[in-house]
Amino acid sequence: MKDMSSGCSERRSFTETSVLAGPSTDVARAWLRLMAVLMSCCLILCSIPLLHRLDLVLLDAASHSAEGIEASALPLPFGFLITFLFNESVVPLVCVALYLLGPRDSLIVSACLACALIAIAYAVLRWGHAFLSPTAGVLTCMTAWPLWALRRQEALLYYLSRDMDAVMRQLSLTQGLARASRFSDPVQRQLDAMTSLSERVHRYREFLAHWIDTLPEATLVTSRDGVVLRANERVLSLMRESDARCGASGSPSGRQVADVLFDITASQRAIEFAARALSSIKPLNADDTLPPDVTMLLGQGTEIASARGARSLLVKCAPIFASDGHDTSLIFHIADVSSIRKAERQRDTALRFLSHDMRSPQAALLALVEQMRHQPPRFTQQRFTELVAHYASAALRLSDDFLFLARAEGVAPKLTRVDPALALGDAVDDFWPQASLKSTMVDLIAEPGTSLIADAQLLRRAFGNLIGNAIKYSPPASTVRVRLSETPRHLRISVVDQGIGISVPDKQQLFTQFRQFDERFAGLGHGLGLAFVKTVVDSLDGRLFVRSKAGKGTVFTVRLPRADAALTRE
Repeated sequence: MKDMSSGCSERRSFTETSVLAGPSTDVARAWLRLMAVLMSCCLILCSIPLLHRLDLVLLDAASHSAEGIEASALPLPFGFLITFLFNESVVPLVCVALYLLGPRDSLIVSACLACALIAIAYAVLRWGHAFLSPTAGVLTCMTAWPLWALRRQEALLYYLSRDMDAVMRQLSLTQGLARASRFSDPVQRQLDAMTSLSERVHRYREFLAHWIDTLPEATLVTSRDGVVLRANERVLSLMRESDARCGASGSPSGRQVADVLFDITASQRAIEFAARALSSIKPLNADDTLPPDVTMLLGQGTEIASARGARSLLVKCAPIFASDGHDTSLIFHIADVSSIRKAERQRDTALRFLSHDMRSPQAALLALVEQMRHQPPRFTQQRFTELVAHYASAALRLSDDFLFLARAEGVAPKLTRVDPALALGDAVDDFWPQASLKSTMVDLIAEPGTSLIADAQLLRRAFGNLIGNAIKYSPPASTVRVRLSETPRHLRISVVDQGIGISVPDKQQLFTQFRQFDERFAGLGHGLGLAFVKTVVDSLDGRLFVRSKAGKGTVFTVRLPRADAALTRE
């Protein structure tokens, strides 16, 4: 496969070179042939007898019109060799002008050279009393321009007709060219084709620019010297954010890629990676390829864990080799992997937590079973049943909490119109046994009749977590107040307890998973309840507020949009 791809690349390179170099070579050969033809024509014209008779007529007319020349003393003509060299000397000048200048300028130069021949011949006749015939040179100048224009037009039409279709097929973003009439002007047909090609190339460039801009990750295209040639919209967004933070300014285009990467990442590692990538392609020649280890190193990239804006960014690079070996470029890809790394950290934390909490109830159950095998048993049958129920319930609560949290985070909720007063009532009923054990009274004031758009089961679970925490952290024989109030656009649910409260440092990590803030209640939960509440509230475009002081109780307030406000917003 490698040999086949290299062969295709060589054939494509040869074709492109022949397409570009072919017209120039053909024109040069045609120019040499034209010079030879014009010199031959000049020699033939100088030898034609009819042209000598024309020279005599011109000589007679010039003698009568020239002042100071007597009619009886006619000047003698120069010999054939001098006349030939005089007329032949203008041919190289005309050919050089035709080759180097455009059609209009070369026509003017040809006319000026013809006039110069006539002027020189007249001056020789006027002051040298000799006749130097300019007829052959003038006719050669008059013939040269149309012949060269015809050859140029023929070469241009041949080149355009030969390569236009191939180029258009390579840029096949839309349908092919419209068929021109067979009886239309050939030049006009090629002009129309060039116009269509120019439009196609413009659309192709716009397509590539739009394709780069719509890439989901930041992408930079640089030269082999590290100068940024193209940057997509994601790079510009990151640059604007860095401008706001550090006061940097300027477009990335035209700057060194190392400076742009540093503005985005604020890390010296990005500069070192860019320097390593650039140094890997600078010594390469046209036929060289990157070593496999360098290609793998650039493809793996470098990860910057503490980039600007508390991001985790992965910077990768890949070279772009042109078919002719020149204009080698680099593509730098900056991927934001912050969410992936956050998920990995949460997974690791969950695994570490579960490896302890999931094992603890099961290990306790096994220990109880082992102790009951002893004779006599260490526990009564009633006590054994209570302990088994306790540890089984702990394991079940942990499983339920994980299932509900996973559902809230990863599964689309089943949204319906829910009456929050009924959901609060069901949640209070769910925790009535716990409240009874602690002689805690739950005071619920919620008038039915209001509604919001939510998943009824998740909302009930979220309310239950708040009420359950209030019961758990409140002292015995206390009161937990639950209130439902409404505003024109929102519903407010508040849960007030008289418990231990929350310190200021703990508030900052209150909704973090697997966090518990009082060792006295470490065995009563898993640190998932408030994280679940926060996830549910955020999914409903709500807000969760906490007001607490250590030792003086806590107030949790949930603000959710009413059903009519939510539907209007959607």
